[in-house]
Amino acid sequence: MSNPTPPTPEQVLAMMSQKMGETLPAWPKLLADLAPDLLVGTAMNSAGSVGREASPIPARYRSLIAVAAALGRGQANCARSQAYMARQAGATAEEVLDTVRIARHLAAAGIIDAATPLLADLGAEPASGETTR
Repeated sequence: MSNPTPPTPEQVLAMMSQKMGETLPAWPKLLADLAPDLLVGTAMNSAGSVGREASPIPARYRSLIAVAAALGRGQANCARSQAYMARQAGATAEEVLDTVRIARHLAAAGIIDAATPLLADLGAEPASGETTR
């Protein structure tokens, strides 16, 4: 089994522009000039994850998952591009908004989870089955 020939940086930029439209972040063009190998590598990673056509998860849901992950990491440009691609794949505005709601909840819940040891130090007892790490 041979590996397919990787795309050229120009092909990557064209594909990204076609998929992301006006939401294409600035970094791909910068990488094409400064580190084309990094641009191509990033595109190959994307093709094997959120862009994986053989995935049992439909494209719109893969992009919605990517929206939530990008928001959780504070990557506004990535979240915007993935939301655009989710919409192109059939996601509704309501689905994108619910994705934002879910990401917001998980971010807030993460703070509470991180505070568990502190809460235990203050004298609170964890619920049965929970640990304070």
